[in-house]
Amino acid sequence: MSATKPNTSMPWQALAILALCVSAVGCNLGAQQSNIVGQQAYQNGNYMQALGRFQQALSQNPNNPDANYNLAATFYSMGKNQGNAQYLSQAEQLYRKAISLNGQHSEAHRGLAALLIETGREQYAFDLLDGWKQRVPNSAEPLIELARLYQEYGDNQHATDLLADALKVDGNNLRALKAMGRVRETQGQSLLALDNYMRVLQLDGSQTDVAQRVASLQQQFSQSGGLQQNQNYSPRYGSTNPWQTR
Repeated sequence: MSATKPNTSMPWQALAILALCVSAVGCNLGAQQSNIVGQQAYQNGNYMQALGRFQQALSQNPNNPDANYNLAATFYSMGKNQGNAQYLSQAEQLYRKAISLNGQHSEAHRGLAALLIETGREQYAFDLLDGWKQRVPNSAEPLIELARLYQEYGDNQHATDLLADALKVDGNNLRALKAMGRVRETQGQSLLALDNYMRVLQLDGSQTDVAQRVASLQQQFSQSGGLQQNQNYSPRYGSTNPWQTR
């Protein structure tokens, strides 16, 4: 399906939270330590230090997908913040290598899709995620990511269908349930959204952002004397860091 540009500027690149992978890089303790220190530097906004650490980790194990991803995420952040096309190009190469090494690397697919949109290649982002969906039909992750992209482009119905498919694959997937709740709020289906949110809390009571949405919806129902569909709430997924899967 061809991507139709939204009326407003695309928020994907601003909202995609780049969750660095913190697993050990191979079995090398030195590489693992470099990875951990690099992650800490990245989270503190010290991208140059992070870059050095991740480059060191990658040199010790160049075929580790997480090491390639971490370096890609750093180049992407630097390229986006500085408007540096060379950094973005390096990030793209590293994202693609991470995916070639691990075809189910969720973070690498997500980061590459964000970069493609950042550089004006929206249709390639759709194609990337759709191709991932075709390769791993028994995984909910590509369905969730593709749904997010369709929602950002205003196609809430297609997003709902994809999330329904994700929940058929994994009925207890917290990200799919939260995303479905948000899409249904966008569509004004507050009661259905509440059902999704309540299911999330049944599975994981520590989801404070979901608890806040439940309390807000219940307050709306109480104030209106019953069910009232909310037509005005338009959530942005990035506001609650939905991309952090590790």
